[in-house]
Amino acid sequence: MSSDTRLLMAVRVVVVTTLLLAALIIQYTVAEVLPLNYLYTTAGVTFALTLVYIALAMTVPSRSINLAVQVAGDLVIETLLVYFTGGLDSPFSFLYLVSVITASTLLYRRGGLLAAAGASIGYGVLVDLMYYGVLPMPEQSMFLPTAWSASRLYINMGANFAGFYATALLTSFLSEKLKRASAELDVNRQNLAELRALNQNVIESIPSGLITITPQSIASFINPAGAAILEAQPLAILGRPITELGFFTTEEWAEARERLDQGRVVRNEIHDAEVAGHQRSIGFAVSPLTTLEGMSAGYTLIFQDLTEMKKLEAELRLKDRMAAVGELSAGIAHEIRNPLAAIAGSVQILKNSKSLSQQEQRLMSIVLKESERLNKSISDFLRFVRPQEKKPIAFDVAASLSETLDLLANSSELNERHAIQREIAPPSFPLVGDADLIRQVFWNIARNAMQAMPNGGVLTVRTQVDNGSYKIVFADNGRGMSHADIQRLFQPFRTNFPSGTGLGMAISYRIVQEHGGRIEVASTEGVGTAITVALPVN
Repeated sequence: MSSDTRLLMAVRVVVVTTLLLAALIIQYTVAEVLPLNYLYTTAGVTFALTLVYIALAMTVPSRSINLAVQVAGDLVIETLLVYFTGGLDSPFSFLYLVSVITASTLLYRRGGLLAAAGASIGYGVLVDLMYYGVLPMPEQSMFLPTAWSASRLYINMGANFAGFYATALLTSFLSEKLKRASAELDVNRQNLAELRALNQNVIESIPSGLITITPQSIASFINPAGAAILEAQPLAILGRPITELGFFTTEEWAEARERLDQGRVVRNEIHDAEVAGHQRSIGFAVSPLTTLEGMSAGYTLIFQDLTEMKKLEAELRLKDRMAAVGELSAGIAHEIRNPLAAIAGSVQILKNSKSLSQQEQRLMSIVLKESERLNKSISDFLRFVRPQEKKPIAFDVAASLSETLDLLANSSELNERHAIQREIAPPSFPLVGDADLIRQVFWNIARNAMQAMPNGGVLTVRTQVDNGSYKIVFADNGRGMSHADIQRLFQPFRTNFPSGTGLGMAISYRIVQEHGGRIEVASTEGVGTAITVALPVN
């Protein structure tokens, strides 16, 4: 049970109990003058409903439902009270506003408008029934009925309805604004606390070293990271001149101060810094430190240990040299093709010999098949590690795409369960590039799409000119790819097909990049894949 639910029930019980006690006092003092039995009925209904609210709150945890039920019950009680006190002449119609305000405050605009609607319905139905005589005036009413005209009736109803809704809108507006302000205040309070904690911890948590220097060139603060980089205790740093910490000589610091006083930042690297008996590479930057008023407060020295970074740079240079070894490997692979061709030719001749047994013929066929596969792998490898030079010319990219699809449609890659749907528009489009390499990209991607549909399917190829790019989309309804498959789609020697070498898509990616274009992949497992090739028009 929420706190506002309990508070609403408690306030209601206190108010009704107070009215009941007042009624009892009046009943026993001036009972002949004021008939107050209807108050007992209203109080009884209120207490009974309170028990219902308690039971509902124990079984239904929803705060909104509990509050809505209580507001609805209050509207019923208020309608009873208005009826018992004269209907149209009742001075207690203002009590509807209490429920509307309560709903607007606790349930905001929606609750307030619903409460206003409930009050309008309850009051409107009650006064209509009493005006037209359907519902008689209670005998114990303390108020004498007066004659009401129809115009006065509806003006009264309209005024009350307008008051209900205006109160709901105004109160809900204020309550929502108060809610937002309270939420913003909580957020600001939380942000302030976090910022305060951040200000306390950020300097001690940053991985870079930080030393603050007074205008007299004395170290006044060092963070834990700085002490760890220098492998020294903070007390061994604080209070010492900056020229004794190994960053500057006396002459260098005097020159640096001149630049700092001009508002400039001093950067430098020390490649042979002596730290705890061994050489380290340290990069640092010194900048002026000012107060909030803009007055000079000294300097800040931020530094990092670059020793490992320098090692990585050396490793990268080593990798560059190893790339030359890769070129040598490509040359060796190229040379393998010559004896491989001789082997394949010799085996072919031997295979045609009639003196070979069936088993020997089968072994010769295996050798030839594997020779062809090895030769294809070497060709693809050479094409990847040492791509052929581009020969850009103006060519019709749409016609080239159509020719490639014609070739694929008449190749062994397709069977009767495959289909190619073309949406090439415009049918002719000029582009500058290497036509043969671009055609190879089309072939590799379209062929991969067919292999992704082993049980058949439709390959849809469509083109469009968009934002200075000629886009070709190859969309299949095959098996699709996982996120991991997409990530390694263009990596060399990564393939999703048993017969693939894993170089076709890598070569296609390199060709498109060399033409200044890009390849985008969208795929869903079990649904299909769409690969978009975007080539620059200019």
